[in-house]
Amino acid sequence: MIESKLTKYNYIISTLLNKYHLKYNYDEFEQLLFIRMWELIQEYNPEQQMSLKSFLFTRLNFYLIDLFRSIKIYEPVDFNTISLESQTLSTSLEQLACYNHFLTTLSPKEQYWLKLKLSGYKQKELAKFLNCSISTLKNYQKNIKIKYLSYYTK
Repeated sequence: MIESKLTKYNYIISTLLNKYHLKYNYDEFEQLLFIRMWELIQEYNPEQQMSLKSFLFTRLNFYLIDLFRSIKIYEPVDFNTISLESQTLSTSLEQLACYNHFLTTLSPKEQYWLKLKLSGYKQKELAKFLNCSISTLKNYQKNIKIKYLSYYTK
């Protein structure tokens, strides 16, 4: 009986995996979801208002999200930058001076746009702060790009 339900609702697993566009560890996630589906079918109470299909889809979706959250992502470490801290510091001071000089080539609105954009603000927020339209913001971006390329490719 459980086996027939497993084969009947097995498509839910591939639907969920495709929903999140998994390109790595597909088989591992598929196995974990299959095991969890087996457990959920045993736990399912038919007297609940939710159908088995909805129950499985919802619970497996949340289980998959929990699996994603539990994955630890390790950033690669560049050992060259660690061993050359003093050289990096002087380079970053030179870069900061060069960046500050580049800012003087921009208009005050372009400078404000660039600082906000580098701080991570979205287009709508930038338009609100600068009191202008999104097309004006795109013009600022285009002008800054042109000035940037001409400044750093001299």
